[in-house]
Amino acid sequence: MQKNMSKMSEIDLIAQGVADHCKEIMYDTVEWQIANEPVDGDNFMELHSYVMSKAIEILYKQNTNAIG
Repeated sequence: MQKNMSKMSEIDLIAQGVADHCKEIMYDTVEWQIANEPVDGDNFMELHSYVMSKAIEILYKQNTNAIG
């Protein structure tokens, strides 16, 4: 049982690393994609946050085959 838990911890660490890397890439990509939108300051950050959340939601739905 200990060996299985150790393997899961290792896999969880790998998944966390992948998630961290994807978040960094997504952050930069969203910034680039919305650069020409007529917003700035807090409104830019609010739009950025919305697009990030929406993209993550879409990815989740695609991964669980629940897109619609």
